[in-house]
Amino acid sequence: MFSHPPGKLRLSSSSSPAGPEDFQIVPHIFPEPTFLQRDRLFLFVANIIAIELLQGDFNSNFSGRIVRIHEMRNPGLRFKASINVPELRIPRRFIYWGLVRMMDRFIKAGSYENSFYPMTWKGQYVGIFSIDFGGFEEHQLNEQLNITASDDAQVKVIQVPGTPTVNPILTYDPWVTTKSEFYGSVEFNPIDLWMSVIGALVQVAELPDDRNISSFGGGFPTRYKVLQTAWSAFSPGPWSTVTPLKMNRSLLSAVVVESLIQSQLQNDFRQMRMRVWDQGQLVVEGGDFPLPTNAGGPGSGVDTA
Repeated sequence: MFSHPPGKLRLSSSSSPAGPEDFQIVPHIFPEPTFLQRDRLFLFVANIIAIELLQGDFNSNFSGRIVRIHEMRNPGLRFKASINVPELRIPRRFIYWGLVRMMDRFIKAGSYENSFYPMTWKGQYVGIFSIDFGGFEEHQLNEQLNITASDDAQVKVIQVPGTPTVNPILTYDPWVTTKSEFYGSVEFNPIDLWMSVIGALVQVAELPDDRNISSFGGGFPTRYKVLQTAWSAFSPGPWSTVTPLKMNRSLLSAVVVESLIQSQLQNDFRQMRMRVWDQGQLVVEGGDFPLPTNAGGPGSGVDTA
């Protein structure tokens, strides 16, 4: 039987997943645009954030001034970014904010197409990124993004397992098992559900990596009316010798992204609940909920132990 979130789970004022007003993107559609498949694009963007938040903290930089990301589950989809100043590197937070604003723009426009986005910080141009589905040869794409062949040396491939989860903790650890199920009769709008996942992932990325999180509630409270939640469920007995996984941002990201992945796999947009066991011990519960009507903040609520 799935339990309900603890009473201490709450929304509080936090940074918006779209970033501050000092950060802006300027959308441009490629000539002869290719339209992107909506569901695959949401999964692709969630995968980028879920994997990248494991590689470095929110304020860290990518390893070079050119970033190229391909994702094995969605062959053909390409993400590319470059920074304007050669001696600088691309801050991860700019990419997260840019992806969120890009998806928000797609939703408002009602169409999803190959496009590129100059980024500005406090009015100054800092770099550019693009999303496309193989509509251009690599040299044409580089031309649009002002990237030379000598610059474009690093290719980053996201290795997504052929299982319902992108998180290696839940995929490869033989001691970890999960159960998820849909319930109820009320269906979420898929856009609300998927954007709440993307928003919550950006908020998870902001957390310190070594933090032991007792509960989390996040998403896009001012726009997309679904709340992504997770809470620690570990309660050792007096004779327990198990030292299970702590609910840090790595495990939390796996719980959050499961909502998007399972809804697409099952074509089911009802509420979903998830449980995670480690070495036979229940450690985390979570799921998606309708946003409380009194939620007033733009961000997430986090309690830490």
